[in-house]
Amino acid sequence: MRTRDYDKQQRIKEAMVHLILREGINGASVSKIAREAGVSPATIYIYYESKEDLLSAAFREYAHQSYQYLGRQIRPGMGAAELIEAIVRGYYAYTVEHEEIFSFVEQCAHCPTLAEYVSQQECCCGIFDLMHQYQARGLLRRCSDANLAAVLFAPVRFLAMNRKSGPAEPQLRELVAMLQRLLLP
Repeated sequence: MRTRDYDKQQRIKEAMVHLILREGINGASVSKIAREAGVSPATIYIYYESKEDLLSAAFREYAHQSYQYLGRQIRPGMGAAELIEAIVRGYYAYTVEHEEIFSFVEQCAHCPTLAEYVSQQECCCGIFDLMHQYQARGLLRRCSDANLAAVLFAPVRFLAMNRKSGPAEPQLRELVAMLQRLLLP
C-alpha cells in the first residue's frame, strides 16, 4: 500500500489552484493537475476520490486559512468599533497578501456547479460566533449571518479586487466608518 506524502499532497493542491486561475475550473482536469504537480493522475486518487473532492478539500483549507488569519487580528476585549475595523483591515490585508489563494477561493465560492462541494460559511463560523457574542451583549446590531457577511466581507473584497484604481487607505477608512455606523447600536 502506498503511503501519503504531505508535500506531494500540497503540490497537488497548489497545482490545481494555479491551473484553475489560468484555465478556469472546467479547464482543470485531473490529468492536467497531475502534470502541473509532477505526479501521475493515479497519485491524485490516493489522496482524493475525485476532482470535486480535491476542489472541496482545497477550498475548505484555503477559506479556513483566511479566517484563521483574520482571527489573529482580533484581540480579547476589543470594543465593537475596534472589532469591525480589525475585521475589515485584516480581511483586506489577507486578500492582498494571498492574492492567488483569495482568487481561487472566490472563484470556487461563486461557481454554481461547485455549490454542493464548497461552503464559505462553514469556514468562517469562528468569526460569526464572536460577532454573536457582541450581539448578545448589545454591542452590535442583531442581523442574520448572511447579511453580516454581505456587509462586512463583500465591500472589502470589492476594494481588494479594485485596489489598482487608487490608494486603499482612504477607502478602507471610509468603509470602516460606514460599517461602524451601520452595525453599532
